[in-house]
Amino acid sequence: MQIKKVVLTGGPCGGKSTTIKAIQVEFGDKVVVVPEAATILLSGGFPTPGGNLPWSEEWQANFQATILTLQKSLEQIHEQIAKNIGATLLVCDRGIMDGAAYTPGGPSEFTATHNIVEDETVARYEAVIHLESLATARPELYGKGNNEHRMESLEEAQALEAKTRKAWASHPKHMVIDGTKGINKTITKVVAEVKQFLAS
Repeated sequence: MQIKKVVLTGGPCGGKSTTIKAIQVEFGDKVVVVPEAATILLSGGFPTPGGNLPWSEEWQANFQATILTLQKSLEQIHEQIAKNIGATLLVCDRGIMDGAAYTPGGPSEFTATHNIVEDETVARYEAVIHLESLATARPELYGKGNNEHRMESLEEAQALEAKTRKAWASHPKHMVIDGTKGINKTITKVVAEVKQFLAS
């Protein structure tokens, strides 16, 4: 049985965590969620800028290299879990090309630095669902929300929203969910998309 992979991505404060919880409640063991690599690293003690470690491009490059390695392993392990329980869909909390949004030169520099082929990388996933950040949808509501590791200012978040869209722009099934209509509308739309993937 083929297991399909879908990326759930977006700029900071787009509602990914809330949407993923709704997906898990709605579909149960039909869907397996691959957790966000960056959050695992930051929660697990990966050094973050501040104090004795100022932010630098070197830090960012090391962080992205670590995320890339972990992301691949997480996808493989969760695919095994999906096979074992009979799930047919993996929903990835971000995917490999998200690293391009945090690389100064964007997709071209990201793929060259890590020796990956963009077409092959985006082809790992059947679709990419992008949740628009509150930073661009409703900037007056932008904040740290439920992610204590979020480091971006409003302006940085707005820039990352655009860079994340660009990172996945080459995917033929790259859909952007309007963030101006509230999280409930976002969840409804994403759940409908997931139902289509499960039915196809």
